[in-house]
Amino acid sequence: MKPIYSKDIVAARKARLIDAFGALKQRGITPKLAAVICAADPAAASYVSVKRKHTEEIGGAFEVVDLSTLGSADAGSRMKALCVRPDVHGVIVVMSSKPEIDEIELTNLIPANKDVDGLSAANLGMLLQNDPRQFFTAPATPQACIVLAESETELTGKHVVVIGRGRTVGRPLANMLISAGATVAVCHSKTTDIPRISQSAEVVFVATGRPRHFGKKYFRDGQVIVDAGIGFIDGQLTGDVDISALAELDVGVTPVPGGVGPLTSVLILENLLNLIEMQSGNESTSPELAAR
Repeated sequence: MKPIYSKDIVAARKARLIDAFGALKQRGITPKLAAVICAADPAAASYVSVKRKHTEEIGGAFEVVDLSTLGSADAGSRMKALCVRPDVHGVIVVMSSKPEIDEIELTNLIPANKDVDGLSAANLGMLLQNDPRQFFTAPATPQACIVLAESETELTGKHVVVIGRGRTVGRPLANMLISAGATVAVCHSKTTDIPRISQSAEVVFVATGRPRHFGKKYFRDGQVIVDAGIGFIDGQLTGDVDISALAELDVGVTPVPGGVGPLTSVLILENLLNLIEMQSGNESTSPELAAR
């Protein structure tokens, strides 16, 4: 078993972002990312802490807006007011397993030109249309999954399996993989005999939120496995894949932590840069930072 860490990719992309954010500051623009919290959730707090760290490390500003104690109407009003502020260039809704208010409704209030996580109906609709004439922001976590998979193998022409059909990862990831030229099967809670299907793939993406559920029987030698799951066992962050059970297999697998998560944080900031450049009428600082 070979772990596929994102550390080197993250370091290289952060270095480019530091330069790009520095150039924006010289133009009088301090990039600001706002994170909206919908619940008093330790996992959400951990997520926000990581995003703040990465944002501040590359020279951006970060703001937390807690709407968890408000009713839907007041939360919606606060979200709308946040999104029209000229000093806020990007907004994310921090997802929780137990949100106090409707996260989808709040996400859809974010205009496409400030939706750095690419999860609003506007951005997801353009992703599905896949029109090269449209500029859209692809969801950051699926982006990270694809970047890590492509660091190991070409996806065009590959048979891939996505385990999980969630709105934030599985569904958009499947469509992005189709656009990348892969042949895609999606497994979920109603799928029968998932191990048979997942073992048939060359690349497997897992995003279900079931900590260490997927062990050796789901995989075979020669596969690339990307784990986008987030969960906790005895207070320790872990993914969906039981990596310890794969020790004897000849596979590459992204660990949790150290794989998809850190790269997602950086891609959100790349999306932020793209949106700022779009808002100011400039092209993206680097072709590598353009939305897929």
